[in-house]
Amino acid sequence: MTEVIKTLIFAGVAIAISLVAAVVSWPRAAEQTESRVGTALFEKFTDPLAASSMKIVTFDDETGQLSTFEVRKDPKTEEWTIPSRNGYPADALEQMKNAANAFVALKVLDTQTDKAEDHDDLGVAEPKLEDLQVGDEGVGRLVTLKNGQQETIAELIIGDVPKDDPSQRYVRIPGQDPVYVVRFDDSPLTTAFREWIDNDLLQLSSIELSSLEILDYNASLAMGGKISLTRNYTADVGLDGTEWKLNSLMDYDASRPGAPPTAADLTSLAPLNKAKLDELKTALDDLQIADVVRKPDGMSETLRADQNLLTDKEAVNSLAQRGFYPVPSGPNGEIEILSANGELDVTLNTGVKYVLRFGNISGVEDSNVDSDAGVNRYLLVTTKVDETQFPVPALKSVPKTVDEMKAKMAPPQQATPEGQATPEGEVKPNPELNEPGTPSEKDAPTEGESETPPPAKEDTKSTAEPVDTAETGTQSAAETEASTKAEAPAEANTESNASEGTTDQPATSEAPSGVSESSGGGEATGSGQAQQEAATPPASEPDKPADATEIPAKDVPDPSPAQDDPAAPPAAVPPAIEPATNNPAPPAPSVDTPAETEQKPAETEQLTDEEWQEMLEAEQEKVIKQNQRMIDERKDRLEDAQRRVRDLNARFADWYYVIPEATYSKLRFKRADLFEQPASVGQPQAPGIPGLPGGLPQFNFPGAPGN
Repeated sequence: MTEVIKTLIFAGVAIAISLVAAVVSWPRAAEQTESRVGTALFEKFTDPLAASSMKIVTFDDETGQLSTFEVRKDPKTEEWTIPSRNGYPADALEQMKNAANAFVALKVLDTQTDKAEDHDDLGVAEPKLEDLQVGDEGVGRLVTLKNGQQETIAELIIGDVPKDDPSQRYVRIPGQDPVYVVRFDDSPLTTAFREWIDNDLLQLSSIELSSLEILDYNASLAMGGKISLTRNYTADVGLDGTEWKLNSLMDYDASRPGAPPTAADLTSLAPLNKAKLDELKTALDDLQIADVVRKPDGMSETLRADQNLLTDKEAVNSLAQRGFYPVPSGPNGEIEILSANGELDVTLNTGVKYVLRFGNISGVEDSNVDSDAGVNRYLLVTTKVDETQFPVPALKSVPKTVDEMKAKMAPPQQATPEGQATPEGEVKPNPELNEPGTPSEKDAPTEGESETPPPAKEDTKSTAEPVDTAETGTQSAAETEASTKAEAPAEANTESNASEGTTDQPATSEAPSGVSESSGGGEATGSGQAQQEAATPPASEPDKPADATEIPAKDVPDPSPAQDDPAAPPAAVPPAIEPATNNPAPPAPSVDTPAETEQKPAETEQLTDEEWQEMLEAEQEKVIKQNQRMIDERKDRLEDAQRRVRDLNARFADWYYVIPEATYSKLRFKRADLFEQPASVGQPQAPGIPGLPGGLPQFNFPGAPGN
């Protein structure tokens, strides 16, 4: 057998073997591919809570660069963070669960192809930077889920959308050729930073807002490494419900750097621009951020940095690039951060005060800032406690002895001599009118005082009876004496008034209260109300017909003779007249007698020393509890404010925030923006004043040439 024949035989056998192998292997491959249809793509991944991290890698064909977004749960604190944003806190619990659920429920609907050359056409090419260049198309998103031990539990390349069903996607497992068709909702897989964080930056409610302080100034780097500071104005605006009020407005003169500000005349200013202030309030309530950048390590959460910050040129340059400039401030060498575009202080009725500082436009020096976010601006935020909202309460004095308690319980006196303190609830005497004070009948006993009322005064309307003026215009001295003996309270008031000379005063419509010139009984002498209700005849009609015997009590005329004659002797004050049998009158209502009103003091005077001591101890315990309650209420409110400030500053401590320029324009107020029309007071402002006016020292910027 020749060599040629042998070669042909061997070639034929090889071809036959290849054909047999192809025929045998083809059904197995088809069977393996078709076996995935209807099954779960990740059979071992059944618990969405097992996913502790997710990384999404995307390719930008215009720049030829890969971008990575990652969210991860800290195994120790169990807090979600975003490593791709320097560990910024993420609000990812629900979002991550939704993303993991999309992989758990993923089932194969069909196999589109098993050829690698079709990957680009279906958009499932793997995003490997070493295999890609600018302009490459068909690159998919690579999503990787890992558990707490950082073991991969699901990994998938997500490609294009089939033309016939937008709810489906082409997907491929990295390292494998088959491309599957699945029904897949990829909305939880967004890489937008703002979708993974708590967008309510300040966490305040507009109904808590109490006041605003607007500090309108501009800071920038000047020639020679100096900081140029131009102060424009400072305004304090209060909010009461829905009404805005301008509390103060201080203007700075740009032509006189370093001069103290002048207070504007608030009465000459136009009304506040309520619509624009309401817009600011809404913007604060809904302040959202576009991105974050970590601060230098030397800065503290109160926006004051340690002294080493000034020697760290990298940190200072990082601040200056974003429009924030450290300057020495305070006696202990603290470092204050000035901002390029002023500040806004927001005080809440809870005692929390926010300080918002506005920097430069962002996006140029930070590659992490979202490119599609538009024009943004840097913002530094901090909070502190407004101590003025927590004044020390005025505590009540605790009685130490029984005598102190008795003095506190004593009722106010009915009359106060001139030169003595007038108890609360009494009318102060008028020295010019020689008028004694009269206690008000409407005043109730104050706390701690005895509830025993003063002796009741009879109402003139009910006690005074008609006078038979036909028989006599005045009473005899004997009748007067008998009446005054029967009415002791009236005698005391009459003698007091007589000693002060008040009975000689003519009766007019402006007669001092507490002095009665009319008839109707001595009880009315000390009552201003009875004197007002008793009719006083006009000066032009001093005499009335003597036969007017049935006049009601309130219409009884004054029987005193010669009212218009100053030389006439003072008329005797007539006592109450008993009703005559031939002149019946309606029965008077029951009135408490002085003896009845003195029952409570009499009961108190009968207490033993032990009982008084028990009352003292009870009163001491009552006052101490009241004082402690006021102290505790202040302490609780202050601690709540301090705790809230600590929590907020823990969020704000390490970050430059990036806010949309549209939001910044609602928060930054020029002077004219405060008013509905141009203000009538103020000077034009000119930026770029060198130096640091307003008493601030000059500061050589560390990053400037020559420093």
